[in-house]
Amino acid sequence: MLKHRIIFGLLFSALFVALIFLDSYLSNGWPTTLQRTPPGLVFALTCSLVIPLGIFEMRSLLAQQNIRISLTIVGLASLLCMLWPWLEQVAELAPNSQFQSLTLWFRTVKPHNLIPTVLTAALVAAFGFHSRHQRVEGAMASAGATLMAIVYLGVLPGFFLPICLTHSAWMVLAIVCIVKAADVGAYFTGRSIGQHKLIPWLSPGKTIEGFIGGLVLAGLIGALTANFFTFFTWPQGLIAGIVLGAVGQLGDLLESLLKRDAGVKDSGKLPGFGGILDLLDSPLLAAPAAYWLLKLLTRAPA
Repeated sequence: MLKHRIIFGLLFSALFVALIFLDSYLSNGWPTTLQRTPPGLVFALTCSLVIPLGIFEMRSLLAQQNIRISLTIVGLASLLCMLWPWLEQVAELAPNSQFQSLTLWFRTVKPHNLIPTVLTAALVAAFGFHSRHQRVEGAMASAGATLMAIVYLGVLPGFFLPICLTHSAWMVLAIVCIVKAADVGAYFTGRSIGQHKLIPWLSPGKTIEGFIGGLVLAGLIGALTANFFTFFTWPQGLIAGIVLGAVGQLGDLLESLLKRDAGVKDSGKLPGFGGILDLLDSPLLAAPAAYWLLKLLTRAPA
């Protein structure tokens, strides 16, 4: 188990760093050089491929409780909620592109108007999907699960793309490193000295010592990260690392809650990790926290 986790963890890490490097390389000089792609494009395309896999896993978890959701409804709504804030900001920053009429339309449809509209349409569509065979039992559960899946796999990852655009893809890499450092610190500290259960009824393997160890390592990585970004100091990086580490571990616990409710150990079959949801649980919940931390530290329109 540990061997598989280390091997595949290194492979996933190398692939993620390569994607971040490619994103940064392709966007170098944008928007001054409009021939370059906007920051976040590679990340957006990657998410557009990975998120549907997460939706499949979410559907499987819900099916364990006899709750049905539509892959089409959740998939389309999730992609819209994830991509639109980034597309609108791209259009705002590069208004004189060769697609000027299209970017003008993007600029007129703001995310704070579009996303509630998408969620409302998805709610109505979910009711229609559930009752298409003249069924009424479970309608509320199906509609609620649809909205949960869209928020979890559409709204949350959508916070990363504006961060790419405003602070570069390297900032996203730093955030993910901090969050995953908390996972690693919690895992090894818990195995080494963990004795007091954190939440035994939810996740019996997690300990208070592991939780603290995760925060310490995340804080250290956050402080080190500050050396690469000039707009915040190492004490700010330390605090940000601790906050993101805590939120990331909360994301892990929330996903454990979903799995416990479904009666399964893992959301999928990735060797050493479980599934896509097991891999994304902590970064997903950390995304909005990172967005607002950056906004607080830089006062930038992220």
